[in-house]
Amino acid sequence: MYSNRLVALWLPFFFFSLAGNSSALMTNEEIEKYISSKLIRNDRVLRLNEKSISDRGARFLAKSPLMKSVETLIIYKGDIRDEGVRALADSTKLVKLKALYLENNYITDQGAAIIASSEVFKNLKILNLYRNKITDKGAIAIAESNTLSGLTEINLNFNDIGDEGARSLIMSSSLTQLKKIGLAYNRLKQNGGEVLEKFNILQSMNNLRISKRIDEIGSLIHGDLGVMVLMEFSHLSQLDKLNLSDSNLTDRSAIAIANSKGLRDLLSLNLSGNRITDLGVKALTDSKNLGRLKKLNLNFNFIGDLGAKFIAESPYLANLKSLKLGQNQVGTAGAKVLKESNTLVNLMHPIFGMY
Repeated sequence: MYSNRLVALWLPFFFFSLAGNSSALMTNEEIEKYISSKLIRNDRVLRLNEKSISDRGARFLAKSPLMKSVETLIIYKGDIRDEGVRALADSTKLVKLKALYLENNYITDQGAAIIASSEVFKNLKILNLYRNKITDKGAIAIAESNTLSGLTEINLNFNDIGDEGARSLIMSSSLTQLKKIGLAYNRLKQNGGEVLEKFNILQSMNNLRISKRIDEIGSLIHGDLGVMVLMEFSHLSQLDKLNLSDSNLTDRSAIAIANSKGLRDLLSLNLSGNRITDLGVKALTDSKNLGRLKKLNLNFNFIGDLGAKFIAESPYLANLKSLKLGQNQVGTAGAKVLKESNTLVNLMHPIFGMY
């Protein structure tokens, strides 16, 4: 009875052990047979998912004539290390490779440096090194690579990269075509995180511009950092309306907007639902850059009578036809000075602070 009980307890562990070893190291013959069957269906994409090929298998792939047509190579959990990367990097067969995915392997900074210096990878558009063992050193090697200058996308999520590596990739003078950088779950601190966020916001802005939806650019802004990026956007002058409502903005953003020469042609500005105070209003009303504004929405902020006075006395807001100041802290005195303003003579539908 006791022995039967032991067997009953032991059997599940036995089967789990077998399952854990089910992804045994593939022989060269097995690899050849597998990739042959894969490439019959699509000779441009080779996907090896959870196939333990190791560095030896990578060397076999690198020498196989079957690889001459492959444009996308994916080796996921293939037990690839730096020597396997070196074999691929020295291959004379991977002549058409445009996308390389080496996810969930054991590649270190040495492997990253090998990739960065390889002529074989000079046509890569996508490099995915998700979940490996790459640090700042490897990221810097990639950032300084002359052969990878055509990269448009790089994924280094789940590695060991810090702020230095992140900045090197984002500020790279070599990787000028990059549109997407994955650095999630690394060692980025606040500075590195901000640099990455700026990069991502800027790329999203460019995408909207290319798709002729630049007026939707405000939807990308959440916080003052986004406004700082927007003010550096090289196509800012194309905007004639800017909606930054409910974007968690402070006076810092209002001041940046006021100081931007790129917004000289702006006709409509919506800053409702933020945290702007009289200080921010002072900057906006003193700005020559906003002299063409016809619509200004400041509903739901923290503006008081002093802010209303700034608006009423501004020499640069004479073109306003619509002013909204509802749900602020403007009282009777502020409403009075707005009503008696000699500047706001073109207002058609003034809302001075009360509904």
